[in-house]
Amino acid sequence: MSEPKVALYEFMPYGAPELLEVAKKYLTKALTLAMSGLVVIFLALLGLNYYLAHNEKEPPPIVVPYRELQAPPPLTDAAPPPQVQVATQVAPPAAAIPVPVPDAEAPQEQTIASQEELSAVQGSGPVGDGDNIVVAPPEEDALPSFGEYVYTDELPEKITHVQPVYPDIAREAGVDGTVMVQALVGKDGRVKEARVVKSIPMLDASALAAVKQWVFKPALSNNKPVAVWVGCPVKFSLR
Repeated sequence: MSEPKVALYEFMPYGAPELLEVAKKYLTKALTLAMSGLVVIFLALLGLNYYLAHNEKEPPPIVVPYRELQAPPPLTDAAPPPQVQVATQVAPPAAAIPVPVPDAEAPQEQTIASQEELSAVQGSGPVGDGDNIVVAPPEEDALPSFGEYVYTDELPEKITHVQPVYPDIAREAGVDGTVMVQALVGKDGRVKEARVVKSIPMLDASALAAVKQWVFKPALSNNKPVAVWVGCPVKFSLR
């Protein structure tokens, strides 16, 4: 007896056996058609670009009939050039004839007063001992008034800071805060004058007393010390 034939699909994996058999053939066919379509599209686009590049039409030239052109203006009708006004010749000035004048009178001879005569006129004692003359020292430059602007290259820098004394009455009343003081810093860096511009009544006097003891590096203008007003906050804190 012959052995029974076993169908091929009995040994195939789970799925549609018919589709598995023709899958490779259909896949190859589909890829071939897709590649052919892409090649055809590429060639069509290449041919279209070539056609458009070699068939660009130039715009037609504009022809103007001769009868529409206007004749140029005649040269005879041109405006004459402006006339230049020539000034009349002026006769050269004649040479002046010198006129003699009397000699100028010399001023009277003057003498220099002596030290004793100057002292007698001024009503003061002797100016100096012998030939030495005593010269009074120059007065200090005027200080700027409050609120006056002074140009500076560098503002004052505080060197010495004195802490204010906290008044007992203000401490007991629980008063604290910051008193703003304007100080006039002189050329020597010391405070010449101080004013309260933001007041706390119980703390103003203590703030002024402290600021007047501060010492600054003076302000500079053109590398020279100058007097200037600066703001000095004085803080009082109960904490």
